[in-house]
Amino acid sequence: MKVKDNPAITLIKAELFKQGGLEKYTWQIAHDFCKRGSEVTVLTSGPVQAPFSSSQLKMISFPINHILSFLNVLHFDKACTEYLTKYPSPIVFGLDRNRFQTHIRAGNGVHAAYLRHRAKEEGFVKILSFTINPLHNAILSLEKKGFEHPDLKILFTNSFMVKKEILEFYHIDPSKIQVVHNGVEWHALQESFDQWETQKEKLLQELKLDPFAFQFLFIGHNFKRKGLEKLLSALALIKEEHFQLNVVGKDKNLPYFETLARRLGLSQKVFFYGSQKQIVRFYQIADCLVVPSLYDPFANVTVEALAMGLFTISSKYNGGCEILTEQNGEVIESLDDPLSFSQVLMQALNRRKTTNSAHSIRQSVEHLDFSNQLRSITESTISSYTNPQK
Repeated sequence: MKVKDNPAITLIKAELFKQGGLEKYTWQIAHDFCKRGSEVTVLTSGPVQAPFSSSQLKMISFPINHILSFLNVLHFDKACTEYLTKYPSPIVFGLDRNRFQTHIRAGNGVHAAYLRHRAKEEGFVKILSFTINPLHNAILSLEKKGFEHPDLKILFTNSFMVKKEILEFYHIDPSKIQVVHNGVEWHALQESFDQWETQKEKLLQELKLDPFAFQFLFIGHNFKRKGLEKLLSALALIKEEHFQLNVVGKDKNLPYFETLARRLGLSQKVFFYGSQKQIVRFYQIADCLVVPSLYDPFANVTVEALAMGLFTISSKYNGGCEILTEQNGEVIESLDDPLSFSQVLMQALNRRKTTNSAHSIRQSVEHLDFSNQLRSITESTISSYTNPQK
């Protein structure tokens, strides 16, 4: 194969030593580019070791570890800029916020839009702090430079919501933006899905949950941003119904939410489990996932729950709501109206998970198998280099 068909690729993602979804995605895309025959250089920061070995993979980790977060952001960008000046690459694929990339996957969404959503929920002092916080200013500056850079070829977003926000806040040719929804390990979840009925009874007993109650599920860290307060307020309006809510995730203000649940009369219906490694167990016992996010470019739990056969309710501020249909879920139009939110929850009580419904909902996201979504991004990236006229 000609060298032109195998362009060298530089991937940019700070702090790959973390274990989040974006870090995992970076490794997966690096692996896919290597399999396609490209020499891949990963620019990152901190102590890190690649989870796969390849003669075509090169790791460059900058020793950046400042106490102040905004300095980490700025110095990582500076280190990447200096490296690329010395070692230019035909394709620079960014998964973080940097001043220059030829290709970007904006998995974190639009920071300017995120701050706008937060401003609706925060007090005046907090809103004022946004304008003087050096971290926000650093991210906004790099976001603007990266999105509006004249050499940017493709900006991948994981929802049309994010695409719309980018066009609202920044000057960019709309034709450069490609929407590729988040994928899910659809085939990898097959065994867990096949076992949900046999596992459910055992898990309900293990967790001491009511086997006859409708099981709502909430998953996410940072409960305020994920909308747990809104969900509890809506559930309080239907607390006479036979349901339970399982909350999976961590939050530094957990006592506040536990107190709120008690104050709303939900102490016997809401259970907090903290961070869990085996989240699939909660998918197996749940009837419905609720994603009342105040802002989420695309919450991965949306597509994961669907792949596990759960009817899914999402706020319209979660880009993942774009994959919901009348058959597999419903969108909350107003998080600020507990009554209308509660009505959506009431309707969900009639969508208890059954063998037939679970299979139907799972099939609705088969096309979003992760390998398909990853392929869309890597092929578009390579094609934009080998066929620049397209």
